[in-house]
Amino acid sequence: MTVRIMDKKSGNETVGKYALVKSSEVSLYTGIMSDRKGGWRGCGKRIVFPASDVTVTADDPAKELKQS
Repeated sequence: MTVRIMDKKSGNETVGKYALVKSSEVSLYTGIMSDRKGGWRGCGKRIVFPASDVTVTADDPAKELKQS
């Protein structure tokens, strides 16, 4: 269960457990936990990336990615 974020400009790869994609940014969290509604949410350290500069890949997108 990992989420990988690849920076298009530098080629650096950052790995986490959960990603939240908003209109202009991607938040990568180091942990994942269940929420009260039966879904999932990020926990732990948060790293924010500009959405236009990164590519996001996940092993289990239904669980590890959320778009809002």
